[in-house]
Amino acid sequence: MNIDNLSGGIQSNKKSQYYIFFVVLVFLTLFMMFCFGSSSSGSGFDFSFHYRRLYTLIDALEHGVYPSFYVDFANVDGYGYFTKGFYSDVIMVPFAFVGTFTSVYFAYDVMVFTMTILCGVFMYHTVSVVYKSSYTASIAAILYTFAVYRLYDFYQRGALAEALSFTFLPIVFLGVYYIIKGDYRRKWYVLATGYSLLIYTHTIASVLMFVTLLVLLIIYSRSLIKEQKRLIYLLLAGIVTIFVTSYYTFPMLEQLSSNSFYLDSRSPGGGAGYGKVGFDYILWGFISGIAYPDRELWTGTGILLTLLLFFRFFIKRKKDDKLRSADIGVIIGICFIIAISRIFPWGRFPFSLLSFIQYPWRLYEFVSYFFAIAGAYYLSSVIIKDRQRLVVAAIIVLAVMATTYMQSENYKSIDSSKDLPASVKALALEPTYENGYNLIGREYLPSALEDIHYVHSRGEKVEGMNDSTQISNLRREYNTVVFNVSLNKPDTLTLPLLYYLGYMATLDGEKLDVMQGDMAFVNVPVTRSGEVRAWYGGTTIQRISLYISLISVLSLCVYITLLNRKKKNGLVQPHPR
Repeated sequence: MNIDNLSGGIQSNKKSQYYIFFVVLVFLTLFMMFCFGSSSSGSGFDFSFHYRRLYTLIDALEHGVYPSFYVDFANVDGYGYFTKGFYSDVIMVPFAFVGTFTSVYFAYDVMVFTMTILCGVFMYHTVSVVYKSSYTASIAAILYTFAVYRLYDFYQRGALAEALSFTFLPIVFLGVYYIIKGDYRRKWYVLATGYSLLIYTHTIASVLMFVTLLVLLIIYSRSLIKEQKRLIYLLLAGIVTIFVTSYYTFPMLEQLSSNSFYLDSRSPGGGAGYGKVGFDYILWGFISGIAYPDRELWTGTGILLTLLLFFRFFIKRKKDDKLRSADIGVIIGICFIIAISRIFPWGRFPFSLLSFIQYPWRLYEFVSYFFAIAGAYYLSSVIIKDRQRLVVAAIIVLAVMATTYMQSENYKSIDSSKDLPASVKALALEPTYENGYNLIGREYLPSALEDIHYVHSRGEKVEGMNDSTQISNLRREYNTVVFNVSLNKPDTLTLPLLYYLGYMATLDGEKLDVMQGDMAFVNVPVTRSGEVRAWYGGTTIQRISLYISLISVLSLCVYITLLNRKKKNGLVQPHPR
């Protein structure tokens, strides 16, 4: 069989195209992980924080605590850090189960591999549905999955949550497509499903997705005005998303409203000015994959996504909806790049409302999505012969391998710990005062903790306000602080725990009030001697929200199953186009 017959056969068989794409996707994923190395050698900026999230989740599973809310009591010198209350761990649960019988490093690597494969598969499906081309879908999925900014998130930054959010972005956009242009009656749940997964992965990406959604709704408002029922199904998808994600969102909002945290008062200025870049770095971002600023942590759009956009100038045919949508994506992407730069007025209303995103260059995630689709569509519109397409696809794969390798070399060149022994690196992951407890921005420490050094110097002890109060037999029983108190008169005790809403305490089994004292420590009033036990027991909202999410997910699954059964039996008519 000659190459023309081979390429023609592949192009005419969508199933073969998908199998080839999937094999290439797996190969490139393994190549990526080979180039960058195991997580055991990881030293990305936020890696230690997310490693600790996974480690604590595995520990909670091993002790039977999950899905209840838990505190990382091994952190902040035993005073505890309530990461789970603000950072959802739902997406990490399957991989944490793997970690319970392997190791944290192995579970982390399995997570990177699995989510990379899913990222490519979801992107392929989205583009295939919208653009009706397996070739375009294959190229777009490869470009998006191995975009240099996604690699930068995984490795240079170690920003696991944002990197994982790439996986679910295509599902959200597919859901938006169904609402605006597609079969919204039967497919509205795609938006609810995708957005729920995105929220459970990364809150900031969810907020930026909401902003992008508003932009798309404005651009395609004519479709919504023409068929206003689409707005009803959009609202339905939003309501379902709220219920499905209540396990995370309601407790998080409860914590934020119950206290003030470093997130409010001490974190970087975000959109108000922190993280904006000059046009020199924007230009460096365009050629990431082949060149980088000297010894600096930076990337951007990437050379491949940039060059493929130039195929737009070779498209001579009349515009259609698909070409228009690709062009709109490019325009939005360019606007987002401008928003990343210093000229954008992030400090002014209404943009100042988004200051909590910390870094405007998070928008590169969306730029990568839009540019990957546009580049793939432009390319497939210009290269139309089967043999040429096969050759070009091979060149794209080789180019992706080259940019992945160059990105890994940049990562290694600025890794100051690459020559350290594995045991030393593992020790550095342990939260200590010297490394700032690996909390990065310490966003979720209570604001009342004015000086974290005081925690370190205070040590593990219980203190009363009365000199006559005596504390004995202080110990830890996994997530519970236990001690005996002897007193002559009522007293208020300060425990070696940082206060978060949801702490509980008992005196000989009788419930005690729990409050926040000076320096954000847990305080409990006692009126007599006895044994005090204090632990994080959670809140009513946390417990109720779990059941709301479980019932919502189950109901949605039943609905989808029944809908698909009706569709199979021909009881549901497709939406007219």
